[in-house]
Amino acid sequence: MKPRVNPNSPDQSFDTEPMSSIPTYHVLHMSRLTNKTPDESQRDRPRTGRPIARWTSLVAAIVAFTVIALLSRSNDIAHAQSSAVEILNYSAVSKLPDGIEFTASVTGDVEEITVRFSILGRRATQYDYLDFGEPGTFTTSAPAIGTLFYRTDTLARYLPPGVTMEYRIEVLDSSGNSHESEPTQIVLTDSRFDWETVTEGGITVYFHGPVITRANSLLDASLQTIQNMAPILGIPTEGAPINVTMYNNIAEMTDATAARSGAISRELITEGQAFSPENTVLVQGGSSRATGTMSHELTHVLLSRAVSGARGAIPAWLNEGLAEYGNIDPGVAYDRYLEWGIDTNKIAPLTSLGTFPGDPDLVIVSYGQGRAVARFMVEEFGTGMMAALLEEFDSSRRLDEAMLLVYGVDRRGMDELWRESVGAFPLVDEVIVIAPTARPLPTFVPYTLDNLGAAPTSTPKPAETPSPEASAQSESTVAPGEEGESSGGCFANPGGPIDGGMALIILAVGSAAVFRTVREKQGT
Repeated sequence: MKPRVNPNSPDQSFDTEPMSSIPTYHVLHMSRLTNKTPDESQRDRPRTGRPIARWTSLVAAIVAFTVIALLSRSNDIAHAQSSAVEILNYSAVSKLPDGIEFTASVTGDVEEITVRFSILGRRATQYDYLDFGEPGTFTTSAPAIGTLFYRTDTLARYLPPGVTMEYRIEVLDSSGNSHESEPTQIVLTDSRFDWETVTEGGITVYFHGPVITRANSLLDASLQTIQNMAPILGIPTEGAPINVTMYNNIAEMTDATAARSGAISRELITEGQAFSPENTVLVQGGSSRATGTMSHELTHVLLSRAVSGARGAIPAWLNEGLAEYGNIDPGVAYDRYLEWGIDTNKIAPLTSLGTFPGDPDLVIVSYGQGRAVARFMVEEFGTGMMAALLEEFDSSRRLDEAMLLVYGVDRRGMDELWRESVGAFPLVDEVIVIAPTARPLPTFVPYTLDNLGAAPTSTPKPAETPSPEASAQSESTVAPGEEGESSGGCFANPGGPIDGGMALIILAVGSAAVFRTVREKQGT
């Protein structure tokens, strides 16, 4: 690059840097070497003051905005952190037979707290709301404490002791977001007693007091029943756990059982109940028949597993019959009542025993009858046949169809075979009731304006002009079947039965026609 030379000083040379790279003070220094006046030099001076101020204001505004944004962001983050929902703890405590107590402790933005729970074995899921006060934002030092007492002391909400419940807590914030706890399972026991357990082979017996020997006997009876009945029912010996609650006397058990009809409750004592879908059994352990009751009720649970896919309920005679057949310690009451029922012909047809009668005596007869028929089916035809029957029934076939496929007879045919084997009265022939055919009523055709004043077509024209009285008398005394009969200008079925009231209408209309005819002729 050529050196820059001041024209006024031809002998003076300067540095060779380009003008664009020379600092501002270099330019100011060069202006002093020119021949321009101070005013002219001032006009040529670069205007750097205002742009610097303008950029300084812009930078300051950007910095202020950034600081405000950062502070707002930090506040939002702090607020979000303080309002984030957290379920600190939760619990469910059995208060059976009265209910269940749910509690939850929650922080953050809380709009509502809900508990969802289900009983294992049941399809329905239930929910209810916990009471924690007004919605708001809660902190760790002052969390929202939600509580709910869910009552189970009504027939609609009844829960037997020993069922397994799964539940979780859900929290809804003000933005509509849902926050859930992990699902938890607990066994709902009778809160009136402190329970201990003995367990083996998937069976757990809950007991209280110094009765561990009796609890072990029920456990042994359960295991033996499974070994005996699983092959007959066609199910594996291992399955879902079964909880057995053993009470020491009937007074303890009464409040824990489901409600039953008044007549049966007064006459019969309930010593056991099975809740098959829930895999739960209640047993009165203080009875001398406790082991038999245990095996009977447990067979109900096993049978429900064999027919869990059936579209209909298994009838009572087969359900109770198989349960009593699985009883490892049967009593003699059922046999005695069945003998009385056979001798007095009090046994009902199997087709009528889908449910048992309400008479307490006949209930016991029906239990004995069901056991006898189940024994006959298993022992007379072989154990594999019952398993095959239940498999067909489980595949959504009707019981009669399944029995025909497996045994070759339906319920009535099996009933006849069993009655013959025990010497019972044979079944009476079924009476088919045919409803009488309804007698059709006559169809009435309304009069028209054309025929209201005309004489019936079946009435002959009189030879002489009678008086109105004679005409009326002759018309009213025409006998059916004679030539002058008015066979019904208003009926679709001539000669059919006529009500007295309709006959009077016919006569009145005919008489009026005659009167008009007479008047017309008299006028001519």
